[in-house]
This record gives sequence, C-alpha cells and structure tokens, in this order.
Amino acid sequence: MDGRIAGAFAATVTLIILGFVALGLFTSIAGVLIAGTIAVVAGTGAAAIADPHRSGRSAAVVAAYVGALILGYVLVGQTAARYAQPGSRGGPGVTPRK
Repeated sequence: MDGRIAGAFAATVTLIILGFVALGLFTSIAGVLIAGTIAVVAGTGAAAIADPHRSGRSAAVVAAYVGALILGYVLVGQTAARYAQPGSRGGPGVTPRK
C-alpha cells in the first residue's frame, strides 16, 4: 500500500476517534490544532511503516491533508455560525430589546 494513502487514512481515523472520545478538542482553535497535530503524528507514523523509503514525501502529504481538513472545518464552522437559528431574536450586529 502506498504510504500516502495509509497516512491519510490513519490521520482521518485518528480525527474521527478523537471526535468521539474528546469532542471538547474541536471547540477552540487551540484544540483543533492539538487534534491536528495528533493526527499528523499518527498519519506520518503509519505512512513511514507502509513505505519507509518515501517517508518524507508521505509526511508532507499527510501534513497538507490534515491542514486542508482543519481549514475546511474552520471555514464550515464560521459559515454555520454566521446564520441565525430559526426563531432567534438576536445575534451579531443586533441590539437587544430593552
């Protein structure tokens, strides 16, 4: 198996497991970076085991993959937080009633 595929798969599985075990990690930027670092380490290790001769290239691919996942998570979170929930009376830029 190619090390890049094994590393990306291991990183994805690590993030899924962290999501079930420690959901609080995904509530702040620092927590997302910690979860991403753990996923990069796990993915890089799996890639190095699967293809030891190309471990440097595989580590770069895994790091870029996890970086893209983190960026997507943050952008989707910002987009979802921008819209008011149905029935809500306030939100960003809305002065509450006195």
